[in-house]
Amino acid sequence: TCTARPLPGSTLLLFTDGLVERRDQDIDTGLDDLAEQAARLATAPLEELCDTLISRSRQVFDDDVALLALRIPSDGPAR
Repeated sequence: TCTARPLPGSTLLLFTDGLVERRDQDIDTGLDDLAEQAARLATAPLEELCDTLISRSRQVFDDDVALLALRIPSDGPAR
């Protein structure tokens, strides 16, 4: 079991492997690309963040894709 307390303003992304896995590239490359793109969009509204991450490849997905984003409010302490 791992317990972590996110900092105010943090964004948590949960996603299926279909978002990062491609037949023609290593999964680590897909994870790195996703992390870079997510970091650039860290302050974007969540809808924009999710839409951009899902459409970033402009490819047809080989697998199902699910993405959930949760942002910890920055106007109060994390609970």
